[in-house]
Parts: sequence; structure tokens; C-alpha cells
Amino acid sequence: MDKITLLAVVSLIAAVSIPSLSMSQHSHWQAPAKEASRENPVPADKASLARGKKLYRAHCAACHGEQGRGDGPAGTNLEPRPTDLSHVAGHHKDGDLAWKIAAGRGAMPGWKGVLKEDQIWDVVNYLKSLYSPGSHGTHGEHH
Repeated sequence: MDKITLLAVVSLIAAVSIPSLSMSQHSHWQAPAKEASRENPVPADKASLARGKKLYRAHCAACHGEQGRGDGPAGTNLEPRPTDLSHVAGHHKDGDLAWKIAAGRGAMPGWKGVLKEDQIWDVVNYLKSLYSPGSHGTHGEHH
């Protein structure tokens, strides 16, 4: 079983095994203030963006989609749908995104035990590069 298939299976199992989480509990997800205010120690240079893109494709694209629009094949049956990162990434502080990636919630696994801290910051830098002000943000949580 490849990594994307395994991630899809784990995400679906998590979604099914946590039925008590309602949509209202998913509508607003914020990092603790201390975490959200953390500064990104990794410069968003070409090297970081390349590393972040590679990590994103390996760990996030199955649910969030190749362009971060929340339309990945493993996320189609998740409720709520994966977040349209191309819409929300530009509206969140780096620390907020890093905490969410590390901690996870519901069907989204926490990546703290899988990715090193600098890798999480690389993913944050890549997510920020996906931000598209014209995106409609139709999937997943709203900020």
C-alpha cells in the first residue's frame, strides 16, 4: 500500500471513528494564542518552498488536493471536507498553521511525530505560496 492510499485509509477511519464531532465544532479552529504567535524560523526561500512542496505532496495532497483547494481524492467523503488551503492560508499566521499541522484534528492526522519541526515550517511556507485571493474557499472549515 503506498503512502497516499495509507493516508486515505487512516483519514477515513478517523472520520468514521469520531462521529461525536459536529460541523459546528469544525467551523472555527484556532491554535492557542501562544502557538499562533510563534514566528516562522525558516525563511520562505526557494529551497524551503521546494522542500515544503515535496512534503505537502507526500502528506497533504491526498486530502487537500494538488493545488490545496480541498479537493483531494482521499478527502471527498470526509465531513467536514478538507480545507481549501489556497483560500485560507493567507489569512492565518504562520504559527497558527504550524500548530494545526503538528496537532491535527478529527480526520486530519497530527504530523508532529512524523515531520520534524523545520519540515512543518517548510510546509507552512509552501501553503502560504498556494494562497490565492480569488479562491472561493468552498471546502472545509471557514476562518
